[in-house]
Amino acid sequence: MTGIFELVEPSRGAFEFRLVSGTGKVLAVSGTYRDKDSAVAAMRLARQCAATALVQDHTTGPPQPPTPSKAKSGRGQGAPSRWFG
Repeated sequence: MTGIFELVEPSRGAFEFRLVSGTGKVLAVSGTYRDKDSAVAAMRLARQCAATALVQDHTTGPPQPPTPSKAKSGRGQGAPSRWFG
């Protein structure tokens, strides 16, 4: 399933990008950028970093095994995370 990076202008003069799954679910939303070029540059950087990014668990509890539905789909539940802003 191929995801899509979408460049959006939520308000005049502000730009964000989001990562959307092949099924249309918003997986992540960037911070706000003042100009389109900055948002595009950050989107390209996110794309490069995501391919080799490590996962760090910063939660306070012990690791939880994935539920069967999450293990099958590979997708977690909940709101999109904010990043690269």
